[in-house]
Amino acid sequence: MVNSKNVAFKVDKQKPNQGLVSQPYAGVINCRKPRGKRALKPPTEVKSQQVPMPAALLKLSGVAQAGQKRKRDGDATGDDSQADSYAGDSLSRNASPASSVLSTASARPFPTQKANAPKPTKLRRGKTLSKGVDLDCWFTILSFSDPAQLLEMRSKIASCYRFLRNNPALWKHSRSYYYGDDLPNPTKEINEFQYAQLRHGHGCMSCGAPSTRKTYWAFLRRWCKACLQSKTIKETDALALFKGASGVDTFFIQKCLPTGIIDSWGNFVGAGPAQTHSLKTVYLASDVNELVAEYVKESQENPASWHAEIRTWISAKQKIVDDRRVFAKKMESWEDTTRASKSFEYQGKKDARKLFYLEKASQLSPPITLRQLERCPAFRRAIVIPKEPSMTSWLQLKPKLEKEVESAREGLSRELYMERPPPQYFTTPSPDSDMY
Repeated sequence: MVNSKNVAFKVDKQKPNQGLVSQPYAGVINCRKPRGKRALKPPTEVKSQQVPMPAALLKLSGVAQAGQKRKRDGDATGDDSQADSYAGDSLSRNASPASSVLSTASARPFPTQKANAPKPTKLRRGKTLSKGVDLDCWFTILSFSDPAQLLEMRSKIASCYRFLRNNPALWKHSRSYYYGDDLPNPTKEINEFQYAQLRHGHGCMSCGAPSTRKTYWAFLRRWCKACLQSKTIKETDALALFKGASGVDTFFIQKCLPTGIIDSWGNFVGAGPAQTHSLKTVYLASDVNELVAEYVKESQENPASWHAEIRTWISAKQKIVDDRRVFAKKMESWEDTTRASKSFEYQGKKDARKLFYLEKASQLSPPITLRQLERCPAFRRAIVIPKEPSMTSWLQLKPKLEKEVESAREGLSRELYMERPPPQYFTTPSPDSDMY
């Protein structure tokens, strides 16, 4: 078929797609002769183009009349529900199958039309996103974070506090990813959050001293030295506590208590019990009182069967104590290894800073020697910082070194001048002088 503009087009047969017919379209072939610069080019293959079906071919008299009639009826009757229902019934009866196809196909895109894909979110500075990150994504993100960072986020951000409180498994995922198998699993007496707080937390858990970092894994507490000494009791002093009001000696249950070791100066050594005379075994006074009270209560409630159950009771308590002792020794060994590796790493960074600054100082004009650098306070302070050297740190150190070296040279020259002996003037006698 050819329209008024001498454009030939062909109407393809419509094939149903999954029971519904798509919107009609036509294949257009441009048959006009090329003009201007295009006429000089060699002829090429004529390409067809798919365009929407012209509106003139899609006009259906039944559909148009039904739509107009419904519009007139709606204007005449207003909001009458019966008129609307009657118009809808008449439209459904008068509408041909093509009208249903047209209404269905109008919602479908053309074959050449691209689907409207969702555009990516644009990140702009100073503008918050309208859609936040869902909780599953937050769980994945925080699983790759450092447990120390999670602990800080929990204490400073309210939303993170609630999220980390409601997802205790997140602490385990974070610990496994960051430390792997090097860090031992926590004992059954504490959860993952308490484990992270004992490892990375700050402050005494009794008096609140902010500078306390020492964790006593034998007692699962972080205390300052004063609180440790006030809460622990030596083995010899605990004998009086193991005797109840009735005077019965219960010292045999002392193996059900977690123990620590202190030296003769009162410093904590590690998990106990002590094996030498120079070291002393200590208990928590609160643990001793609780254990004795529990023993007395159990013996009074079941006096007849208590002698048969006492071995089971002691075995259960002793197993918990043994597990804690093994865990405490593993944690103490892990802390020693971590401290040694950090010390070795820090020393390497300090040596690298010293060599870097010495090389840069030798390139100055006049150059600064190592002996002169060692007398500069700024250089001595700079080489004890456990960080990698950089040009920024050198540019900050350079004017300080130049000033200190210049003042040192002036002071040295002044000292040399003051220590130099005064000049001596000798006179040679002339032959005309009187000789006596």
